[in-house]
Amino acid sequence: MIAVAVIGDPDTAAGFRLAGVNEVYEYSPEGEEDIARVLDKVAKEDVAIILINERFAAEPRMREKMREINAKKKSVVPIILEIPDKKGPMEKELDEIGRLIQRAVGVAIQ
Repeated sequence: MIAVAVIGDPDTAAGFRLAGVNEVYEYSPEGEEDIARVLDKVAKEDVAIILINERFAAEPRMREKMREINAKKKSVVPIILEIPDKKGPMEKELDEIGRLIQRAVGVAIQ
């Protein structure tokens, strides 16, 4: 089982490569690449944790893809975590981790 996969900008990707993560997918925030397709491919692999830049995850298409993956999974893996980039954390309207906890436990955590 691959423990961690990272989908991020060049700076984030370099940091995780230096930390020893092998499954790193590097994309430019301005690029035309289909990151949603890569996320879908990684989620179908034997990955426990998928780390993705918040700025990539904030795009409506990515948000929908993450919800689709979370709805289809039969166990807790893969866990998709949003991580900040070098610009710092973004303000969020909706907490996806809170949504997963509510789904698993049945209670909303405040």
